[in-house]
Amino acid sequence: MKNQPSLTPEQQKIMASVLGDHMSGPTFVEVEVPTKCKWYNIDTLEVRPFTFEDERDVLNPVNKNKNFLNLLLSKCVKGIEIQDLFMLDRDFLAYKIKEISTGSEVRMEITCESCGKKSLLEVDLSVLKTKPFEQELPIETTLPHLKKSIKLMPPRVKDEDFLTNFQLLTSNLWRFIEEIDGVVDDTVINAIVEKLPVTDVHFILKQIGLQDFGLQTGLNYVCACQHETEVEVSLTENFFGLT
Repeated sequence: MKNQPSLTPEQQKIMASVLGDHMSGPTFVEVEVPTKCKWYNIDTLEVRPFTFEDERDVLNPVNKNKNFLNLLLSKCVKGIEIQDLFMLDRDFLAYKIKEISTGSEVRMEITCESCGKKSLLEVDLSVLKTKPFEQELPIETTLPHLKKSIKLMPPRVKDEDFLTNFQLLTSNLWRFIEEIDGVVDDTVINAIVEKLPVTDVHFILKQIGLQDFGLQTGLNYVCACQHETEVEVSLTENFFGLT
């Protein structure tokens, strides 16, 4: 983009008369995340709407290899590095930033699994409920099959590369286990995980996924043919209205 010439005081005055309160740019507002910042070195987090400049930056081809969502949030979240956020807080903030930036309405095209009919579903994000995460960390629980105690830490954004598919996640499951039946050696924990009953592996995955907490983004949709299915309001570039 070409450099813009400097404006004269008179031109700045005209610009201010057009933009009004938007002249100084978006302001940050405090928001409460599902963890309530209990395990961060801060008490509160602040967010602001993304701007046209932010949009141009995250969609710039030079950033095509960067994580779109994390890059956008890094511009709009104040108080913490995005990499240090727990995943459920990161996702919650993404929905909130979308809501205050381009509105709370999201349109989704849905294809019925039963009759094949395509429908346009309009979702109001403001009605989605949030369940706070109030347990202590690490999560202390008992494996249902082996009946052994285990301590788990949910993933943060910096762990996201280990979560991209089932193979990677299960190969790195040991990273989210702090202790199992008193064992804290990572090498031994990794070897134990490889031999765990599948019931216990799935139990661990559910525990660290924290699916019952944070913003509840699943919705029940009933087609005209009366077939009911659950749909997920997913995070994409289109979700933010950027494409």
